[in-house]
Amino acid sequence: MVQKIYLLVMTGMLLMLRMLVPQQVSAQDFGECQRLVKELLPVFNRSFEENNPALLRTEAYQRGVRSLQAAYAAYHRLAFQPSDSVQRMNNEAVVLALSGNYQKALHIMEELDLGEKDPQLRYNRGLFALLSGKFGAARNDFSASPGGSEATLNTLVTLGKQKKYQEAASFASDNSAKNTGGKWNFNVGMVHKYSGRMEDAVDEITAAIRQKDEMAYRLQRGDIFMRTGNEKRAVKDFEKVARTHPKAQIRYANALLSLNQFGMAKAVFEKYLETDDRTFRGDAYLGMAHSCYGLKQTSEAQRYYKLASTLKRETPALQSGIANTHLSKHEYQTAFTLFDRVIKKDSTYLPAYLGRAVAHYGQKRYDLALKDFKKGEKALNADNKFFADLFVTKAFSEYYLKQGAQAQEDFQTAVKLDPTRYEALAGLSGIMIDQKRYSEAGQFMARALQYEQGYDRMWSNYGNLLLHFDMFKKGYQVFKKAVSLNPANVNAQNGWGVTLLENDQLDKSMALFDSLVREKPELPFLHNNHGIVQAYIGNRHAQKHQVNEANARYDGSFEDFKLAMAAAPGRKFYNVNQGNVYRYMERYEDAKLSYQNYQDKSALNNTAVMYAGQERLKDAKYYLGVAIQIDSLHRVFQYNMTVLVKGKQKEMMRLVASSDENSPFSDIGIKYSRDGFVTIYLYDYEYDVLSFPGRHYMPLPVSEYKEDYFIPEYDFKLVAYEKKKADNSKKKRVRYHSQKVKMPGSRNRSGTKCPVLF
Repeated sequence: MVQKIYLLVMTGMLLMLRMLVPQQVSAQDFGECQRLVKELLPVFNRSFEENNPALLRTEAYQRGVRSLQAAYAAYHRLAFQPSDSVQRMNNEAVVLALSGNYQKALHIMEELDLGEKDPQLRYNRGLFALLSGKFGAARNDFSASPGGSEATLNTLVTLGKQKKYQEAASFASDNSAKNTGGKWNFNVGMVHKYSGRMEDAVDEITAAIRQKDEMAYRLQRGDIFMRTGNEKRAVKDFEKVARTHPKAQIRYANALLSLNQFGMAKAVFEKYLETDDRTFRGDAYLGMAHSCYGLKQTSEAQRYYKLASTLKRETPALQSGIANTHLSKHEYQTAFTLFDRVIKKDSTYLPAYLGRAVAHYGQKRYDLALKDFKKGEKALNADNKFFADLFVTKAFSEYYLKQGAQAQEDFQTAVKLDPTRYEALAGLSGIMIDQKRYSEAGQFMARALQYEQGYDRMWSNYGNLLLHFDMFKKGYQVFKKAVSLNPANVNAQNGWGVTLLENDQLDKSMALFDSLVREKPELPFLHNNHGIVQAYIGNRHAQKHQVNEANARYDGSFEDFKLAMAAAPGRKFYNVNQGNVYRYMERYEDAKLSYQNYQDKSALNNTAVMYAGQERLKDAKYYLGVAIQIDSLHRVFQYNMTVLVKGKQKEMMRLVASSDENSPFSDIGIKYSRDGFVTIYLYDYEYDVLSFPGRHYMPLPVSEYKEDYFIPEYDFKLVAYEKKKADNSKKKRVRYHSQKVKMPGSRNRSGTKCPVLF
């Protein structure tokens, strides 16, 4: 009972104190509320500037909100009176908004009938409407506000959030908002970006950075640079803020990936993974996988892709990255399945079409490969050297489908991107061969062989090009190399046999062609060249006056040419070689008809030689003259004309016939001539169709960040309650009579005795 009485007394004293100094207590408590709001607003705004709602969930921010709630509750208890209802609703809405309850804050303010006399309250209500996504209502309230920079800024934000970009651009051109820390210029830049005016967007965001170098501004400008192909400038922006913001650190590493700086990117990702931040851990694992892939560490890349897949959903970049590693291992079906899955989920993801095209190519489905290349052609970058392999793959698909013009263009693009890309150089050589541009074909193949010397077909094709220009000495070494790489290459063995013949190793050449004809009797060029070797051996017998042996060889040679023409009747030049044998058999009319069946410069030369042997010098000079008109630099024509004009053919014949292995004549056409003139034989050979296993190094599907947003300015304000007027009227004095309280067990004591307080 005594304690209850004590509490009543103390409460009375507090009420008396409140009546005596109400203004001082109210002012002090409201100032505390304002201070707390001022501390919370920068964090609240930063969560929107950095697009990071997690800032509002931090312990420090939540503790500040609780302090504000307590301070305002204390202030409200001491200072509220019924006339302060509007202020009370505004202040409670501010506290709710700072607590994250935007809808309730707006609902409270919507209950008020605010007029023109309440500009601050209407402005606050506009902020709550902006937070709640009611942009039209927000704009109406901002228009009735005092008209400061913040209201202008937030009006632009409402237009941007409603995607009224044209209206927003017009509003921005007619207004300005100074002292907003760059937010005005940033938001104007975002309007330009959404409207597709990237250069204008960069200019505005650059102006924002000059006012205040914020992370959001740097990231947004970096993102625009990435999308417009200015990766180097993006790297500078991301690097500027990467040390203090994990989000920027990840962006920086991905930008390095886009520049193919895989080692540096890997180091940045590793540095992030060493921190305690887990927000972007999945992105970091994915970036590590891309980095390892770029460094050709395929197994390590697959390990990180697996780690990334445990934290990230199956994004196109992740699935395509995994598929790329399978392409590198030539696991085409697995890669195809993954790329196909990506396309079915997101048909707009172009890198997946390029990957699936390569998978088709690896399975020799060239027509399907070209269809996918067509679908993904906008992703083909003709200025990025890491796309060289894709252009090579596309070009070979076209080449195998006989689309020479398109293939040539794509091979040339690949060579432009990577001058050492031997596959493209060899492909261009093949196209030049098809176009009978043999000199250019030889140049391209010679360049290709500088960078790749382990592919026998490249060597055999180059050797055949040397045969075309009668460069037999050089061809000897080339075919020797081709045969050493692959003894089973028939075209290489064929060329090797021809160069052995031209190197005056007739018996070795004969043995080789005997073997080749037995193994591949269906190949006409082997019979043709076998016949040429027999003809030369016949001439060698004839020079030694071994008539029977010579005739036997001529008969064998004749049969070879017949077999060759039967197998390939379209190769008319076999007639030239057969005509030579007719001439040795002194069947001149048959020889003449054979030469006429293929009336080229070689046939003209041989016709002239035939007439010279018959002492028909006028006819010989005529035909040889025509041959020289066709090719004035041909060394055989010039040699034969010199012999013919000087009439020295018989002396030359005797000189050559009497020469031994150390003869000064290295040309077997001269050495084994029967009449002092050089008779031309036409060798036959076929070019290999080149195919390459494919490096299949794909451009990395670098993660893109589309973090596009407008930045408002939330500057809520609390409104103080009205000040209480002091009541100076004389108050009635109340007398308190003492009361006698009889305590149990006490003797007749009266009055109230308070307990002693310690």
